[in-house]
Amino acid sequence: MKLELQSLGMEIARRRQSIEDQQILIQVLEHDGHEVLQQEVALRRERSLLAIQIARQFELLKAFSLSEPSQA
Repeated sequence: MKLELQSLGMEIARRRQSIEDQQILIQVLEHDGHEVLQQEVALRRERSLLAIQIARQFELLKAFSLSEPSQA
């Protein structure tokens, strides 16, 4: 479970960077007068996938914390 959590964290970081890059590209293309509909659709999909990954990460963290012995 710990390995999956670490792997998911790295995937989330890469997806966040990709989203930031796509946002910048869209801004540049819009500024230059290009049509950006396809890029915006792709960006929405990436954001949706990121939300799914973050939800999965949350569930893994919750399960991991419940499986660890309490240190009180």
